[in-house]
Amino acid sequence: MDGSENRQLARDSLFVMADLRLDGVDGEHRIKMRNLSSGGMMGEGAVRVSRGASVQVNVRNIGWVEGTVAWVQ
Repeated sequence: MDGSENRQLARDSLFVMADLRLDGVDGEHRIKMRNLSSGGMMGEGAVRVSRGASVQVNVRNIGWVEGTVAWVQ
């Protein structure tokens, strides 16, 4: 699925604090989840990530979810 197909998925706009683990970086980083869909999420925080980086996000009531950074602004 390319980026344009992901934009068609229903997203829930929200503001939830979550913890993020970045592959190759020690510790957890606090982020704000801004929206969430079955295809991904948007988060913001002070930690620097790069497109393609492997991450894990601790989503409240779900647990740790693995993913890959698709874009960075």
